[in-house]
Amino acid sequence: MTELHRKILITGADGYIGSNLKIYLESRGYEVYALTQEGSKRERYYQVDIIDEKTVLKVIKEIDPSVIIHTAGISSLNQCEKDKDFAWKVNVEGTRNIIEAVKKINSSIKLIFMSSDYVFDGERGDYKESDKLNPKTYYGKTKAESEKDIKEGLENYVICRTANVYGRGGNFFNFVCESLSQGKSIDVFNDVFYTPTYIDYLVNCVGGLLEKDFKGVIHVTGKEKVSRYQFALLVAEAFGMDKNLIKAVKQPDGGLIAKDSSLNSTFSLEYLNNFCPTIEKSLRYCSGDLISPYFYFKDERGKIIGLIQDEKFEEINYIESKGDSIRGNHYHRETKEAFFIISGKIRVELTDVEDKKKSAFIVEGGDFFIVRPNTNHIFYVLENSVWINMLSKSMKNGEEDFFKLES
Repeated sequence: MTELHRKILITGADGYIGSNLKIYLESRGYEVYALTQEGSKRERYYQVDIIDEKTVLKVIKEIDPSVIIHTAGISSLNQCEKDKDFAWKVNVEGTRNIIEAVKKINSSIKLIFMSSDYVFDGERGDYKESDKLNPKTYYGKTKAESEKDIKEGLENYVICRTANVYGRGGNFFNFVCESLSQGKSIDVFNDVFYTPTYIDYLVNCVGGLLEKDFKGVIHVTGKEKVSRYQFALLVAEAFGMDKNLIKAVKQPDGGLIAKDSSLNSTFSLEYLNNFCPTIEKSLRYCSGDLISPYFYFKDERGKIIGLIQDEKFEEINYIESKGDSIRGNHYHRETKEAFFIISGKIRVELTDVEDKKKSAFIVEGGDFFIVRPNTNHIFYVLENSVWINMLSKSMKNGEEDFFKLES
């Protein structure tokens, strides 16, 4: 954390992205203040409607932040099309109120504006930061207008374009999870493409932009382009849901969803040099099968990956396993096991001994996961593998807490 950016104000702090940013930045030691539309008695929360110019000015002056992260706004494509006047007031005039407040109070305040892939026409995809804006939806037009206002009105700004954020929330992610968990069949477009962005990657990137004091326009998204249908299948696979409930369909003519709104994030990947998981991997973090790193650092000397904190292990083992071998097929009633894969590939199959619920996933070099008590675990070694095994309870005499699942 830099002293320059110690105090941060987040608009829309009760929203999906805003709330996750607040949690992350506070965990990194920042002093974070929140603007929300709903009242709150929580410390450092302010009830402010961003279309109220006088209140916006008053509150920003009172807080005196060094950074404002602007996430508030109407993001629904349909809502923006149905009520264009209100969408303009919130998304454009609300942003203008913040810009004017910065100019009047302290022009050195950094404004980080969360923008969208919909500032482009969505016809060809792979849009770079320098590509011409050409929004087709009204939502995209409001975002593009705000980008223009920020560039013309401020010098110390970041325009962070992102797309379809998921994990612990996200509109499409929630729709798929909730529908499949209820056994509902869903129609999903297989002819529209985008670059989904894992929430933990996004907030880590924003933190990195603060640390580096970045200024300008940057694309922060996942590095994989997929269709909505492909993404839904990956969600179903990660959470053990029925993929047959997902029906591939074409988007009807005149639909608002872009044909290909994928963003090119090569610059941010190279500039921030942080950990960007694949969609499949990040969904496994969401489901709890894998544990995401709590810390990641990389430079010319190599890299450091923080695996886990606040856990105690009494026994640690080094394991080499040949391809096509099988290990495990047992469970512990009290002992928790953690596994770090150094190299190779292993299929893990887990069964809860109480409710018989099963899950299966592939782990490779660099993956870290935990097997909880009362979970039968079988490891199918797909290729020669090297791994570290850690146990919360020492197996001093071999099989004190070692049980086979009854068939």
